[in-house]
Amino acid sequence: MGMIKRAKRILLVGVAAYGAAAWSLRPELKDLVDPSWHREVPLRVTMRGLAWLLPELYARFGERGVRALQYVFYRIGEDRAPIMREALDIDPYDARSLGRILDFEDGMVGVKGIWTEETRGRAVKEERYCPAATDLERCPEVCTKLMVAMEAGTFSVLNPDLKIPEITELLSRGDSCCRAVIELPLSHREAGKPSPQATPGEFPPRIEAPGLREKLARQALKSLAGAVWTLLARGPEQPMAWYEHFRYQPSQDGVVS
Repeated sequence: MGMIKRAKRILLVGVAAYGAAAWSLRPELKDLVDPSWHREVPLRVTMRGLAWLLPELYARFGERGVRALQYVFYRIGEDRAPIMREALDIDPYDARSLGRILDFEDGMVGVKGIWTEETRGRAVKEERYCPAATDLERCPEVCTKLMVAMEAGTFSVLNPDLKIPEITELLSRGDSCCRAVIELPLSHREAGKPSPQATPGEFPPRIEAPGLREKLARQALKSLAGAVWTLLARGPEQPMAWYEHFRYQPSQDGVVS
């Protein structure tokens, strides 16, 4: 009987928390009856929170504060790399194959995009729809400085010779898409070969990898604990591949880059 009461309390707390999160997005009546809108709530609330947190961390603690958070994301990216390589059948010497990581992530959170280049040496994805694009307008750097830190951790393990991963356009900055570029330093002949994992068409199919989400969630908790321990013991000045590329600092005109 006690377990049933406890379960009811947990359920009520969960429903209340979700209701508060959903209400914070100021939904219209049509949103409340739209299942797809409800599926986007967790991502939107998370991104909105990070868009507030990132500049706040910099304002209070400077680059060291932001770097500590970036290291947590980087560490999660590093530790998940071998899991994703196996589950997603990734060839680390094929740019489009590495892009399957983006396909899997996009499928989880409702981002939609197409690949405009799909060769072994270069893959370019244009993400045309992101549920959180409006929420990230306050701080587009969540993608270019924080999410890129996680991708850098992953790609640096899979292929350390990879050219610096880039996001050259952003929906949250008013561009027509979020444009992600993955490029490998292959010979001209090899680089131009079509990838056997190319997915020509409007949108690549959603990748179904049974059990992968659960594995990644468990690993992320371990990575979080390990990163926090490292930060407490050694501080935020931890090595991260391509750090200068996703370093977060204000530009001369006062706008954070």
